[in-house]
Amino acid sequence: MNIKTYETNISSAKQQNEENKTFLIVHNIVTVIIMFSLIDNLINNMEQFDGKLVTIESETIGEAMNRGGYSWINVNDGTNAIGIWLKSSDSARIITFGDYKQIGDTVLISGIFSGNSGKHAGEVEIDSSSLKIVREGHAVKEHLTHIKIFSATLLFLLCAYIFVYLHQSNTKK
Repeated sequence: MNIKTYETNISSAKQQNEENKTFLIVHNIVTVIIMFSLIDNLINNMEQFDGKLVTIESETIGEAMNRGGYSWINVNDGTNAIGIWLKSSDSARIITFGDYKQIGDTVLISGIFSGNSGKHAGEVEIDSSSLKIVREGHAVKEHLTHIKIFSATLLFLLCAYIFVYLHQSNTKK
């Protein structure tokens, strides 16, 4: 598994575990272990992670659904997607949400994982305690190849020919 390093004011020592990505963060002689997991791993091992602090890096997708002081967002890390419950002030910091025409902001989210949220009708979710924008999203340029253009033109001509042929057949009767 590939581990990425993030700029922080905390001195960090990385330690990797077979199942999960784990960061060992040292701050003023206090040691904190933060699980940095893939969403698919969280969902497939809900009992193990339920109620625990997790950290994920994911692309924001869809749009923010504001509910007063809090919002829902969805994120996808390439293995799966999950809903995130966070402060509306945090969701307002997200500039770009991914869709077919753009790649969303990449965010680092820490929060409590819930496999069956009592607060949110049994949803699988992360109740966010922090959000960091790792990388801004951007538009995706659609690349039309010559093959796509040729295929579309050929299909159009074929449909036009069939239409004319059927129209002439029906007119003669």
